[in-house]
Amino acid sequence: MVRPVRVSSRKTARDLLRQRSQVIAVAITIALGVAMYIATAGAFQNLNASYDATYERLAFADLVATGGDVDDVARAAVEAGASSATTRTQVDPPLLIEDTKLLGRVISIPAGEHPTIDDVDVTDGSYPAADASGDVLLESHAADTFGLGPGDTLQVFGAQGWVEVTVAGVVDSPEYLWPARSRQDILSDPYSFAVVFAQEDAVARWFDVPPNQTLALLPADASAALEDDVTDAMTAAGASSVMTQEDQPSNATLSEDLQGFDQMSVAFPALFLIAAGVAAWVLLTRRILQEKPVIGTLMAAGARRGRVLRHYLRQGLWIGTIGSVLGVGLGVVANSAITTAYTGFIGVPDTVIMNYPWMLVAGLAFGAVVGVLGALGPAVTASRTSPAAAMRTQAGASAPGAWSRFVARQSWLPVSARMALRDLVRSKRRTFATMVGTVLALVMILTSVGMMTSIMQAISIQYEDINLEDGTVVTQAGTVTADALAAVDGVAAVETTHLGQVTVVGDDDSYVTALHGFQPDTQMHGFVGRDGEAVALPSGGVLAGHSISELLDVVEGDTITLHTDAGDSAVVIEAFLDEPIGTSVYASNEVAASLLPGGDTESFALAFQDGADRDELRQTVTQIDGVVAYQDSRAIIATVDDYLGLFWVFIGVMIVLGTVLALAVMYVTMAVNVVERTGELATLRAAGVPLRRVAGAIATENMLATLAAIPLGLLLGVWSAAAFLQTFNDDLFTLELRWAWWTLPAAALGVLLAALVSQWPASRQIRTVDIATVVRERAA
Repeated sequence: MVRPVRVSSRKTARDLLRQRSQVIAVAITIALGVAMYIATAGAFQNLNASYDATYERLAFADLVATGGDVDDVARAAVEAGASSATTRTQVDPPLLIEDTKLLGRVISIPAGEHPTIDDVDVTDGSYPAADASGDVLLESHAADTFGLGPGDTLQVFGAQGWVEVTVAGVVDSPEYLWPARSRQDILSDPYSFAVVFAQEDAVARWFDVPPNQTLALLPADASAALEDDVTDAMTAAGASSVMTQEDQPSNATLSEDLQGFDQMSVAFPALFLIAAGVAAWVLLTRRILQEKPVIGTLMAAGARRGRVLRHYLRQGLWIGTIGSVLGVGLGVVANSAITTAYTGFIGVPDTVIMNYPWMLVAGLAFGAVVGVLGALGPAVTASRTSPAAAMRTQAGASAPGAWSRFVARQSWLPVSARMALRDLVRSKRRTFATMVGTVLALVMILTSVGMMTSIMQAISIQYEDINLEDGTVVTQAGTVTADALAAVDGVAAVETTHLGQVTVVGDDDSYVTALHGFQPDTQMHGFVGRDGEAVALPSGGVLAGHSISELLDVVEGDTITLHTDAGDSAVVIEAFLDEPIGTSVYASNEVAASLLPGGDTESFALAFQDGADRDELRQTVTQIDGVVAYQDSRAIIATVDDYLGLFWVFIGVMIVLGTVLALAVMYVTMAVNVVERTGELATLRAAGVPLRRVAGAIATENMLATLAAIPLGLLLGVWSAAAFLQTFNDDLFTLELRWAWWTLPAAALGVLLAALVSQWPASRQIRTVDIATVVRERAA
């Protein structure tokens, strides 16, 4: 039993070495798919573990309730099953950091001791002493943006005016791993938001407000039913809204990012592995056709069908195993790099890097299975070959079909062109394999490019067609007029606006969002309905982001309740809006003023003149007495780019690898075409046909097959891109497939160029055909 196995193994190795360049191409394709799976799926697991480690260490709240008697709400939470509950105060006052005024957030913390829920991790400086009520902690994103550290000062605008405080330390907070003010304000000017943590007595003194939030922590093994019970109990105790950890703005934003990462970590490697399977199938099918006389001899000599089957399956297994081993090694390295880069970019305090054994085994198995499946069809064909038929030096010639007869009559075409057109139908399997490689390459490229262009278009629509203002200003009530702001050099127009947080209450659920008030004829915001047509701001009622329809099961014309600190108000939804980013509620200034509580501040939207210096405008406007906050709306785009930074890298890598995939599959297909047709090519060369004409005929056939596959590849690529985008849609993002005009033509041209480049090694292979040897073999 030992000798046959060794002989078979030696033959397998020899056969693979004879076509080592094609084998390497297939193995590389498998390696890329496995490496991508290990790297991206492993990074996804590591990122989840990193977030969980931070959340557990800092006791990230499972539920945050707003409103009501906070002590009653906390007591109800514990009685309903929460492991602990605490109260705190949260206020969103203006802040003055250096020369920049912004609308920040102040959160109360216990004096001299860390919070038991939603703790903070001091990364620089120290936690304020119990008797240092003038010291505060500054969240790390704001500290990095403004370059602040322990000992620096900033000012908080309280009920009695500006209060100067000293930064005792810089902290990471589980609530602000991504600095999102709210679910609808996840992407903002980095200079427009900062979080400050101050002692409870200082917060009460500055703002003269009682605690207004209740934080609840559930047991580690809490079920969804227990979470619902605690939520219901807190609501029954008087809480106006209860936000789950899943809906917490920072966590929801990062989860959205991870969700897309998770989906791409499965789908894109799958495309590579499918392509590798096709390449393996092409390679081994051609080898079996070439070796039919050898197979016939073996079977005539008594070789069993199972032996032949196992021999060719072994070739696929070897190719798959070599590729998967290489892929696992590359994936382990890339996994660590991606995890470290992502957590460092986001600023996650805890970085967990693990190479999960089950994932490594799965990667090895994927590669081996792909190789075996690619070899299965050819191996079965080989094992079922009749010895008599296999040992014939030439198969019986079949009568030319209608297509071949039609092509033969086109005497105006060069002979090489007629050969190429004839061979498209003559070898359907060869043409099919080339077309499949083309389709897979286009699916990979268009899925990546489609996601990229759609997100770029969504950002463009949101911040160029919908959010039309260039900046927003918050002032102390009665201190600054619209005319004073309009007089600033570089400001083209000013409108009074309203802004506040509301809870949209439906029959069975609620949703916390922002209410924006504008002039009825506003030039600062564009409203687009679900049908793509412009919608006018109603004089009564509200407009709402379309996700509210699905979240609360309401339709246009329904009456909903808007809860604010001013109380509950019933309003009619006049229309739903199609906005790519966020889900907000809009009303006229008059309606918004009646819904929102009266405050000590006023807000304005600004439009700038063309060519205005934005940095100079920021400095000028914030120096006006009475201005307490300023935001450059266009600076948000930079934040979007930061948020999508790794996404752009991932998509860029996919585009590059998609090109590699196209080259690899086409190279294998076209190279084995030459091997399969060695006898035919040698005959043509022996008959005096120039090398250039022979190579031209082969290249023309391959390019025609590629061209024929492009329409199907474009169709499936568009479908794949649209399907991927749908998985990203929720109340934060609503993405539709949008292409730049050049996308589809460029993708088609790119694949054609890849096919053209693949002709070069095939042409070299034709040149190396030994005419004398082939003629002798055929004569034998």
